Amino acid sequence: MICEMEKRCYVQTGFWTPESLMQELGIKQSVEEVNRAACRLCREVAEEKGLLFTASLTATPVFEKGGSRQEVVDSYRQQLKPIVEERVDFIMCEWLFDIREMELAIGAARETGLPVVACMTIGPLGDRCGVSPEQCALRMARAGADVVGTNCAVGPRVCLQTLHRMRLALQREGLQPFLIGQPIGLRTPDDGRTMIGRPYWPLACEPVTITRFEANLFAREAYEEGIRYIGGCCHFRSYHIRQVRWRYHKAMAEELAKERGGRKPEAASRLGCWGGGLDRFSEPEVQSRVGRQHWAHVAPDLHTLGDQSPAQHFADWKSALKRSVSVDY
Repeated sequence: MICEMEKRCYVQTGFWTPESLMQELGIKQSVEEVNRAACRLCREVAEEKGLLFTASLTATPVFEKGGSRQEVVDSYRQQLKPIVEERVDFIMCEWLFDIREMELAIGAARETGLPVVACMTIGPLGDRCGVSPEQCALRMARAGADVVGTNCAVGPRVCLQTLHRMRLALQREGLQPFLIGQPIGLRTPDDGRTMIGRPYWPLACEPVTITRFEANLFAREAYEEGIRYIGGCCHFRSYHIRQVRWRYHKAMAEELAKERGGRKPEAASRLGCWGGGLDRFSEPEVQSRVGRQHWAHVAPDLHTLGDQSPAQHFADWKSALKRSVSVDY
């Protein structure tokens, strides 16, 4: 949501929390007041649509600054009190990079008696201390999470690789939490490096943003892998979420409509999710671009995209014009 708000110029990149929470900017409302208002707005929409809604626990400055276990747990309890009073349906522990902090967040969330979803912000390299995805999954499950998995950090392909390892580890130990996958909406390297380590992140990610059809294919692969909570994190936009929308205990997507008993998301296209409707386009060349066969196999136009930096791309545009067209300057 914050990435979407940033693209629309409501917030600034870098804070990663809307400025309405930043006391140093002179905002008078407390964090609790803002969180309560957010919960009420979410509940209003959820009740209207017959959906569930949640609130998140994320990484805390208390842990980052070396606070004790009790101080971290107390910080989480303080965050939990107002959101529980606002009747959220479950607690989401996410954007956590250290399994030790995740275990504390899960412990605090379990005290509410609500279902707990735990998403480590990791890829195949594990958490920031090198704890493997397998061990992170086992520790989240043993801490009491009802749903375990990953969010953000790595793209859909690498997210699947990470969750596959988690699933096998859980099976070996006889643990059976549900699995969740919420990747970042970008292509990230197969070597497991996260988006944070890429020089283009966070302000020049457009060239590596996934297409809606990559979101389709991710939803299909995730479902076949046994993942039943399928969503997206940073850089996923509304047209992606329509493709991979998820709901409690059931994967929700146009791509997975058959598995959902024929039900589609409210915003689903009546003409289909693989370019349905293009056969009515005015240009014959475009009319043929309907269906999975085209959109699942079309490759990026590397001749157009190239591998130049923005400065290189614009440095010689006049020279290129002279080479291609005779122009009298």
